[in-house]
Amino acid sequence: MPRPVEYDGLLKIGSFKPAASSPASLAQFLRTADDMLAATQSVMPESARFLLAYEGMFNVVMAVLEFHEVRPGDAGGHRATAIQRVAADLKLDASRQSVLARLHDVRNRVTYRQPLPPITKADAESMQAVLAEMLPAARTLTGAA
Repeated sequence: MPRPVEYDGLLKIGSFKPAASSPASLAQFLRTADDMLAATQSVMPESARFLLAYEGMFNVVMAVLEFHEVRPGDAGGHRATAIQRVAADLKLDASRQSVLARLHDVRNRVTYRQPLPPITKADAESMQAVLAEMLPAARTLTGAA
């Protein structure tokens, strides 16, 4: 399956870089995402649940990018671009893509700029739900078991 044409433009402007695709690596990204989703079911603070689910989601993003033989570039906003592109590839609806963009902003705010207000239970649950939706869609797209 050829990758969407948008990837060529993102490669051209440096948002993505070429990368080799390996079935073993792709499967490992998805296994790690599975593990992180399972771990979010344990009792833990909401901030830990959120960040675990976020990192699981980003492992899904990396799997899909590798499937398309790219990786994020080094420019600012590379994660946001990768997340948006993969969300479209996985056919998340517009409202879910909007939630994912907001959750990415929450992650950046608490990680880089301002830890207050803290991550809420609703944010943690939303991040878990997004990860749970993206995982099977990524398996279907990539054909990974």
